[in-house]
Amino acid sequence: MTYFSVRMRANTQGRHISGAERIVGAEHVAETCAQLAQRALDHPKGEAAQTHLTVEALDAAAITHADALRVDVAECPDPDAARAVIHGLLAPLTPHADALIRETFAARDMRGAMLVCAGTGARLEPDCERGVRVSHMDALEYVHATGKDAAREALVLSSKVAAHPDVIAELCISDDPEYTTGYVAHGGTYTRIPHIKPKGSPAGARAFLVREGADIPALIDYLERQPVLIQTEVLA
Repeated sequence: MTYFSVRMRANTQGRHISGAERIVGAEHVAETCAQLAQRALDHPKGEAAQTHLTVEALDAAAITHADALRVDVAECPDPDAARAVIHGLLAPLTPHADALIRETFAARDMRGAMLVCAGTGARLEPDCERGVRVSHMDALEYVHATGKDAAREALVLSSKVAAHPDVIAELCISDDPEYTTGYVAHGGTYTRIPHIKPKGSPAGARAFLVREGADIPALIDYLERQPVLIQTEVLA
């Protein structure tokens, strides 16, 4: 089967509005392009002034596969409880958990993720304003996605990231003002964290906690360019 990477990036006057992507068969390319373009127009952060669609044929032999992370759901009635859960998950992994959490909540309009050294707390990505954009991934089972499926997309992305041995954990707070469920991924488990921020808040970014001494260029190449299909069930 021939696969295609379909990617959408949208912005307004250089401000990141939306990004999404799929890996699909040839028969789904046209409808996927239409769905992603419409998504850029309907984003809560505003209608995008520029939307860029890229369709790239993939070498099937180059695609790797990974299993989805196990899913758990934390009990968080409010943002304070959510922060306590995040701290409890990350503090055993790095002495810089507090700084990582603060920086992730403080970030705005980043197109990609922060790479943070677990040992030193230093940022490792070459462009700290852009971050590192995880790309070229999807669920192995094709889903007829008529709109944004944030839970499914987050699980697929986090499962690709977690499959790399140099990534210890991930913290994600969506910058979508209307989406208030984030997650921490570590140790094979994706912990969904509701009420991670107040509704309407533009706060949010993604941070990867990386092993000290990791080969950062090789990690970035994997995150941005390696096609990965995730074996998972569709989330409701």
